[in-house]
Amino acid sequence: MNLKPQLPLICLLALIAIVRANDDCAPLRCGNLTIGYPFRLKTQPCNCGDPRFELDCENSTDRVVLIIEQEKFYVQNISYSDYTIRFVDPSLVDTNNCSIPLSSFPLSGSSCDQYMFETTDYQFMYIVNCMTLMESRVYIDASHCINGSGSPSSQQSYFYFLVGRTPPSEFDPSCTAVARVPGDFRNISGLPTSDVYEKLSKGFEMSWRYYNMSCEDDQGFFIVHM
Repeated sequence: MNLKPQLPLICLLALIAIVRANDDCAPLRCGNLTIGYPFRLKTQPCNCGDPRFELDCENSTDRVVLIIEQEKFYVQNISYSDYTIRFVDPSLVDTNNCSIPLSSFPLSGSSCDQYMFETTDYQFMYIVNCMTLMESRVYIDASHCINGSGSPSSQQSYFYFLVGRTPPSEFDPSCTAVARVPGDFRNISGLPTSDVYEKLSKGFEMSWRYYNMSCEDDQGFFIVHM
């Protein structure tokens, strides 16, 4: 059987398949952000992007959503030239929202874990829930609404910001850490609540530059300086 007459048709079909595959994985827009490799939107075909860096485009807000260990964050910016992504707790986007930002961030100690953190330039801050009113300067009131609705007073508990390196002697036994966030929190003692929220609203950056240079299947992000 002579296949020569069919070769041009076969080549054409292969070319169409390649073009369609490239179109399926072409960068997409969500709000003011462009989503491209290594990121992917969950609506794209499985062969697009890296599944470890899956994002979602929230229809109701037109915002890009990143989920890390079941915690939700809004993506503020993606720099493909610098290999950085910046995101923020959703409660900090709405200035009229009195909710406490409780999206806790995972802390990795292994170079082969999914998320790698470089903590040299970052200071982790804890959000703690205390059963008694704290009067120490190291405990910053986390209620940023005038009526104090950010703290569930009906439960007789109070939310505070507490720098991650607070010595054990300063940690009150009536308090429980409920969230952990990275950022420029080296010295927040005595700061007004509004200043801490201003820092939080800027979000924080992570880099994926070295995510595939070791531990091929596991390595993900690491934090970089803001």
